[in-house]
Amino acid sequence: MCQVITPDPSGMHSHVEDPLSIAELLRETLSEELQAMNNLSARWHMIEDESTAHALEHLIAKKREMLRDLWDLLRDVEARAFASDGSHHGHTHPHTHS
Repeated sequence: MCQVITPDPSGMHSHVEDPLSIAELLRETLSEELQAMNNLSARWHMIEDESTAHALEHLIAKKREMLRDLWDLLRDVEARAFASDGSHHGHTHPHTHS
């Protein structure tokens, strides 16, 4: 997979505007956020202090909402990317499905 946000050796990075590249950035972000959610949930499970655990439950709920919104955004961007040439989906074989 092309890593569009990985800086080149000079430390520079590129900005993207096409839907496929944006979707790639969003997928990478979603992956990172899911890992962070996993870590936060694991720490919540380890903490026995009730007030701290309760506060973490609220943070986890907010993170779940953010993950949902990020997923919805990714779906919208992917829909735009694949709808830009809906007849071919980026390839030329004939379709037998509807």
